[in-house]
Amino acid sequence: MPSEPSHTLRETVVYINLWPESGMMHYSESLVAAMAAEVDLLYVRNHASRVPVEGWPVELKAVSLGASTTLWRLAREIIRRKPLAIHLNSELPVLLPLFPLFAFLNVVVTLHDAVPHEGERLVKRLFMRLHPLLLFFCVRKIIVHSEVIRAELPFFLRSRVRVLPHVNYRLWAQDKSPAHRDGPLSVLFFGRMLRYKGLEYLLEAFRQLDPARFTLTIAGEGDLSGYELDAPNIRTIHRFITEEEMSALFNAAHVIALPYISASQSGVVYMAFAFDKPVIATCVGGIGDVVRDGINGLLVEPRSSHALAAALEQMSDETTRTRFIEQIRQEQVSSDEEIRARLMAIYRES
Repeated sequence: MPSEPSHTLRETVVYINLWPESGMMHYSESLVAAMAAEVDLLYVRNHASRVPVEGWPVELKAVSLGASTTLWRLAREIIRRKPLAIHLNSELPVLLPLFPLFAFLNVVVTLHDAVPHEGERLVKRLFMRLHPLLLFFCVRKIIVHSEVIRAELPFFLRSRVRVLPHVNYRLWAQDKSPAHRDGPLSVLFFGRMLRYKGLEYLLEAFRQLDPARFTLTIAGEGDLSGYELDAPNIRTIHRFITEEEMSALFNAAHVIALPYISASQSGVVYMAFAFDKPVIATCVGGIGDVVRDGINGLLVEPRSSHALAAALEQMSDETTRTRFIEQIRQEQVSSDEEIRARLMAIYRES
C-alpha cells in the first residue's frame, strides 16, 4: 500500500495511466509533471516514472483474480483519500469493474480519439464503439483536445465535454539540440505505422524530389508491407523506439512530417515542437489548430504527394526553417501554468 503523503494541505488528485509506453505514456508523464506543482498526486501506473510524485505501481494487463484484488485495493484507497478528482488518461477494459464506483465520484476521463483509426485492431474498435455508453452512465466530465473530437462524440456525451489544450512535451526534450546545418534536408516520419497516417503519399513525394537533397527516416512499429521503401535516401527503423532513440531521431531531423489522411490530433506535433522542429502536416482533424501554416510549419491538403513535395522544397530553405523555429520557441505551446489553471477549474466544477 502506498505511504501517506508528506503533507495534506493541498488537494489530492488520483491520476491513472495503464499505458506503459509510447504516446500515452508521454502524455501521462507530461501531464503529471505539469500538475505536481498544484496538487498532491497519487500516480497509479504500470511503468517506471520520471516524475517525482507519490506513485503506486500496479500490474494490470488483463482481467484476472490478481487484477481484481488490485482493483479492490485501489477502490478502497480512493475512498479513503477522498480526492478532489480521479483522472483517467483514456482507459482500458481492465478498469471496467471500477466504473460503478466512478459513478459516485468526481471522475475525469481524457479521450484522445472519439472514433477508431483505420488499421486499429478489432478488439479496440469494438471497445471504442461501446465505451460511450459506459461514460454516459458513470463519468461526469470528459476532456478532449479539439472541437473536432467533441463533434465526433455521440450527442448524449457532448454536454459533459471540456476542450482543453494538449499538454506540452518539454519533459522529453531536455537534451534537445539542432540538426546539422550541412547536407540534405532530414525528414522524420515517427510513430505507429497505421494506414490513416498516409505514408504512401510521403513516399510518393520523395520520388519527386532530388535524393541528394532530401532524406527520410521512417521510425516505429507497424505494418510496412506494400510500401516501396527501396531508395538510397530512405531509412527505416521498423521496431519499437526507445526514449533515447526518440531523442536522437528528433534531434537529427530538420523537419517532422505528418502526411495523415485522417486524424483527430497528434502527439507527434507536440513532440516536434518540444524539440524545436517545424512540421509539415495535412490539415485534417484538429492538427490545423496547432500547426499554423507559414508560422510554425506548413499545412497541405491530404492525399496529395505533389503538395507534400512542394512543402518539402519550401522547408529546405534554411531561412524559412529558422523563422519557424524562432516562432516555435516563442509560442510556449500549452504552458504548464495554462494547463494547471484550466484543469483545476474542471476538477472543481460541480
